[in-house]
Amino acid sequence: MSTSPTTDKPECGLCQRSEGGLEKIAEDLLYSIFNPYHRDSGDFDVTELIKKHLKPEMAKDFEMYSSVFKDLMKTFGFMSDHWVEKNQEIKEAKQKAWEELKDMLKKGDISKDELSMSQVVDNFFDEVVDELQEMGYVEKVETRFHRKIIHYTAKAESVLAEKVLSLSLQNLDKRSYGEHETEKLGQSIFSSERIVDYDPFTHSYDNIDIVESLIASAMRGEIELNENEMVARQPKHTEKCVYVMLIDVSDSMRGRKIVGAIEAALCLRKAIRRAGSGDELRVIAFNHRAHEIKEGEILNLEARGRTDIGLALKRARKILKGSSGTGVVFLISDGEPTSSYNPYLTPWRCALKEAEKMRNVDARLQIIMFGKEGRFLELCKNMAKLSGNANLFHFSDPLNLKNFVVSRFR
Repeated sequence: MSTSPTTDKPECGLCQRSEGGLEKIAEDLLYSIFNPYHRDSGDFDVTELIKKHLKPEMAKDFEMYSSVFKDLMKTFGFMSDHWVEKNQEIKEAKQKAWEELKDMLKKGDISKDELSMSQVVDNFFDEVVDELQEMGYVEKVETRFHRKIIHYTAKAESVLAEKVLSLSLQNLDKRSYGEHETEKLGQSIFSSERIVDYDPFTHSYDNIDIVESLIASAMRGEIELNENEMVARQPKHTEKCVYVMLIDVSDSMRGRKIVGAIEAALCLRKAIRRAGSGDELRVIAFNHRAHEIKEGEILNLEARGRTDIGLALKRARKILKGSSGTGVVFLISDGEPTSSYNPYLTPWRCALKEAEKMRNVDARLQIIMFGKEGRFLELCKNMAKLSGNANLFHFSDPLNLKNFVVSRFR
């Protein structure tokens, strides 16, 4: 019995358009909301979509009206009836423009590369947040003192970690080496660039460099492999590292500083997992208190309270005492301590005392400064000296910290 040939069912056109819609730019929109200091550009101007739905006089001065409305709400939390009416007109125009933009994305009339995600978020903030909440990236939005606090989900953290790491790796020197690979000699399955005499008790056959071993005999005009002329590549020494990232979340860390610190933590955790090195990361947020941040919670850190550097170092020391491997402590702060957990010590003295106690654990202290006031710099230099094994770094732009942290790991 003959059967007629079958053909594959054509793909649903609606599904095709949906896959090319807002879902494709959701992760970039998420990053632009989390880090408003990251600015990108695009050829397509979304404000032209909004102006299409406004009266000519409003469209002409759209940028001015938008700025006025934002300032009124930020400063006073309300506006007069005159401004309310005009603000409502802009809101309605934005809603229509947002639906139009989504439709253009679904149909393929505009691509992701043509859009500036920063501009999209600037003009459609509420609409974007609502969409991200439906997609599972935003848990809730809290209004506080005329500003909106976004609470992110663990899904958002996973997505942003990948995004931030990719941005960091774009500018990373591939020749750099990190903390988990040292200059020590030892045994491992990895060969280094260093050539040494072959030792059957130290090297495996995989370490033998045949070409280099034959050079001596070749220079004599012979091709003979003699054991006493064999050379090998020195195995690299690798060690497990326990990273402890101490993030200052006091009041002064608001804005770029806390965003930069969070990005660094996201980057390092993702890099460790991608490498499968066995290293681990512990993140401690501190102000006048200190608590460990669980995975999925770091995006929701808020800056508030005083600064107790001594308490942070004490917490790091406690973690490293109970861990195996070499400790690497990143102390990230923007100013001198203003609080001390020890009532008998000043904030300064407490920080110095705890820095000195870092000698009791196998750790390298990396002090990251976001501020460079004279007194703060003096304190950090003294902490580095007392700890015995420390480095001091200053970052004028906190958003560059993620590149540094990943380079220290590699």
